[in-house]
Amino acid sequence: MIAKATIEHLDEIIKIENSSFDKPWSLIHFKSDLDKDKISRNWVYLEDNQIIAYVFGWLIENEYHLNNIAVRKDFRGKNIASKLFDFVIADLINLNAETVMLEVSANNLPARKLYESKGFIPVGARKDYYTKGDDAVLYILELKNIGVNK
Repeated sequence: MIAKATIEHLDEIIKIENSSFDKPWSLIHFKSDLDKDKISRNWVYLEDNQIIAYVFGWLIENEYHLNNIAVRKDFRGKNIASKLFDFVIADLINLNAETVMLEVSANNLPARKLYESKGFIPVGARKDYYTKGDDAVLYILELKNIGVNK
């Protein structure tokens, strides 16, 4: 089940975040995103009332910027991120969003493979975006290109 992320989910989100990233977001960062109610579109993927994955992003006018996504380590490789992406994309189409943008580490090949399988196109790079030697690849998805935008 996919549900809107709330403050009550943050303990589990933080555990997934800390085990997923070398430079994880802090609790304050997640709380701040949840407080941006007018632009935030944040979701959790639940199984047996446990958070398995989450996605945080901002919808500003017709552009969604995916800020953070992670899947619990013991659930990776089970298409959870793909299902979460499908949900987010459907939600954005319902809101008449036009594009989705994100940055991902050039070294994160599983994530890049997922994004490209969903139709994201690399459009640029940011040198040393994460740390020295860890560049970001900029991706964009035009929702009209997936054939279901109104």
